[in-house]
Amino acid sequence: MGVRRSMRVAAAGLGAVAVVALMPGGTAYAVSAGQLCNVNQNTWVRYTEGGSVMYTIPAGGGFRVDHLNWQQTWVYGHGNSKPDGWIPNDGRLYNCHY
Repeated sequence: MGVRRSMRVAAAGLGAVAVVALMPGGTAYAVSAGQLCNVNQNTWVRYTEGGSVMYTIPAGGGFRVDHLNWQQTWVYGHGNSKPDGWIPNDGRLYNCHY
């Protein structure tokens, strides 16, 4: 491989890395305050975003959304008759409706 071709390949690779670096770290999923959703897996409800666990909502259980953090990566709300807490907004909520 010639020097010029090696330089083009290296530059293309750096461009791809730069594009990936500009993309946001997490994917926020569409959910809105006031919706009732189900969870697709056992889900820990936490006191704070990423904090200590209060209780678990079993797969298929419901979660009422009160609000989201500003990045929309954590959802605040509660399970059935349980205290309010945080769960990650990582695709585990489905069947959301008002």
